[in-house]
Amino acid sequence: MDTLKNLNGKTRNWGEILFFSMFIPWVAIVVLDATTLYYEYLYKIVVIWEIFLQFIPLLLVTAKVILFDKLDIIRKLLLLILLYAITAQCLNITFNNDLLLCVILIVGAYGIDFKKILKTYLLESVILTALTTCAAIAGLIPNIINHQYGRTRYALGSIWCTDYSAKIFFMLLICLYLYSRKMRWFHWIGLLAICSAVFAATFGKLDFICMILSITVFFFHEMLQKRDGKLKDIWKTFLEKGAVFFTPCAAVLMTILTLVYSSSNSIMDKLNHALSGRLDLGHRAFSDIGVTLFGQEVKWVGMGNHTNDMVPEGYNFVDCSYLNILFTFGIILALAAIAAHAFLAYKNRKDLRFVLVIAFISLNCIVAHHFTELAYNPFWAAMFAAMPAASEKAAVSPQKEESNA
Repeated sequence: MDTLKNLNGKTRNWGEILFFSMFIPWVAIVVLDATTLYYEYLYKIVVIWEIFLQFIPLLLVTAKVILFDKLDIIRKLLLLILLYAITAQCLNITFNNDLLLCVILIVGAYGIDFKKILKTYLLESVILTALTTCAAIAGLIPNIINHQYGRTRYALGSIWCTDYSAKIFFMLLICLYLYSRKMRWFHWIGLLAICSAVFAATFGKLDFICMILSITVFFFHEMLQKRDGKLKDIWKTFLEKGAVFFTPCAAVLMTILTLVYSSSNSIMDKLNHALSGRLDLGHRAFSDIGVTLFGQEVKWVGMGNHTNDMVPEGYNFVDCSYLNILFTFGIILALAAIAAHAFLAYKNRKDLRFVLVIAFISLNCIVAHHFTELAYNPFWAAMFAAMPAASEKAAVSPQKEESNA
């Protein structure tokens, strides 16, 4: 049973207790793992770190599925087969745990209140990001500095400037999803000010564009919800009908553009420049790295954790999430991840704010590689978590039963 009664008669959800006993320290670990605090100090306990990063969460989620999740034996077996198949791939083929951590979250979140997961994640992320930012400014941990585009760029405790702006972008999405309905004018201005300050420090141009677009569109959405009219109906229909297409279209578009890219084509060259060289890097990766069915170990060489302005020898990092997971995890799992994200949007298409989140994640993943990284994107939990409509219905049901009695 997922819920058991104590001696005092109160009911406790032991599955939820087990999940959050894992999730709360886990979030701290994955967030810190993407900072210079790890690379300066915590790497010294790498074995213990890896145990708490993936093996303990794996065991606790397995226990939750077996002992507490209200699923028939066949579904439990299928979930565990999926979980351990991804584990085997991570340990033996790709040597990259991003997808494994993502799947652990998906399976572990079964039946857990989705908004509670996001609120917990947001609170921890804000606290830890603020602390590492202050530590970097104070010189307690490395603050990666880079000079590009005539600007001085600061990573503020992250391993690269755009990683910091991407982290703020995903926290912004969580904030908008949870609270945009209740936000007043000063909240919107405050979010714009924070995003502008992050841009001034990191000069993460593409992330900043995504931030401003998300704030603008969410503001437009909330204004529409306060009015009745044809425009509101058109907007609702557009989001509901288009929900399933956002991620696949973004993935297909970027893949095609990358494959057909040629520096001799002036239009393509300008587009590549606007995307900070992403088309060129992706195009070269198809021949230099190649694509497999089940993934491969890829030695990504990027600017992360480099304190000088020199591009590292052998630089090959592909920022586009769709291509990054294609090269790393293979054709089958890349297609599965994109299809799963599309399914998330379709399943929750009546939740228009969630659809907007999926749309902006899909857009951001054209230029960033955080699609399956738990340190940035906790929205994967929506696959099996109890979504708001379901949670509200469950909360109302006992009251209805009492009134009927």
